[in-house]
Amino acid sequence: MNPSVISVLSAMAAAVWSVWTWQSEREKAREVHRDAMSAQYVNNLILATQELQRKIFKILEEDELAHYRLKYAQPVEPATPIAIDLLFHLSTFFGWEIITFRYGPYTRDSKMIAIMAQIGEMLESRSRFPGDAFRFTSSDRHALGQAVVRRVAETVSGPAFLTITRFKFEEEMKDKKGELAGLFRSDEVRCTLESIDRAVRGEPLEGSERLAVLQNLLLDLVSHLEREEGFRVAFGERGRATVANAEDVSPNGTDVKILHQMQGRIRLKVPRLHADRDYAPRLQSLLQRINDIKSVRVNVGAACVVVEYSADVSPAEFSQAVVAKVEEDINGPSHN
Repeated sequence: MNPSVISVLSAMAAAVWSVWTWQSEREKAREVHRDAMSAQYVNNLILATQELQRKIFKILEEDELAHYRLKYAQPVEPATPIAIDLLFHLSTFFGWEIITFRYGPYTRDSKMIAIMAQIGEMLESRSRFPGDAFRFTSSDRHALGQAVVRRVAETVSGPAFLTITRFKFEEEMKDKKGELAGLFRSDEVRCTLESIDRAVRGEPLEGSERLAVLQNLLLDLVSHLEREEGFRVAFGERGRATVANAEDVSPNGTDVKILHQMQGRIRLKVPRLHADRDYAPRLQSLLQRINDIKSVRVNVGAACVVVEYSADVSPAEFSQAVVAKVEEDINGPSHN
């Protein structure tokens, strides 16, 4: 073969090899960079999401509040430990959610974007869910996230962040002159903390419908991220909180529903309270006139009423009578 042809072919082969090697090295560099971003941002988001959904599930489905009812029958400043704990985990999730969206490798992941959009809409909605407990706007979430997840350094793969401890979080909540005093005493934060504290003292949990939907969306998010990253942070099946039907959370519904019942106690959903807060005194008076009733507690924000009655009465008969009485009052022609 002509030496000049061999020389050209050798040069071409060397060029192809150089390009292939360059592309291979570039791909390896991209993988290393992505792994670094995942370790720095995504893994923290997965852990924060897992922990938050687990906390919510235990409160809604496993009566985690029962333990605290034995210890905190009276108000505690700034709030009961379980209320502070839930706010801490909400804030941690908000922080890593924002950071991962900005710096992590999921900025264009359509599945994650869709779930995050649903979470944002659900947390801000006034029409889908009653009350303001656990209702946080985008600016609220940013402020709470930055209060817990803080920028500490710069690395080759991006800014480094650190989650403060639960102890530090509570310490800053108690500091009435601290930089974050305004945030922790805002209406949004106080409403959320007080809803948990009231539930600890035996009231219905205001915002439970919103929390149930959030827990389900968090499950979808953590499952998606685990599939993409190739590992799991939980063993076995995760539980899903029961989500109320659309009519259960609609402010315009009229049907009275039994949310929970045990011997001597029943909790009813009265959607009328969403649209007409002035109905509460009338409802209280109506129920107090029924035989065998010991006490009536109306929670306007959660559109619920808790009735305690004589343990000698049949629960089935009592529930039918009470529901019929309230529905008759709401829907009857005599009601103004």
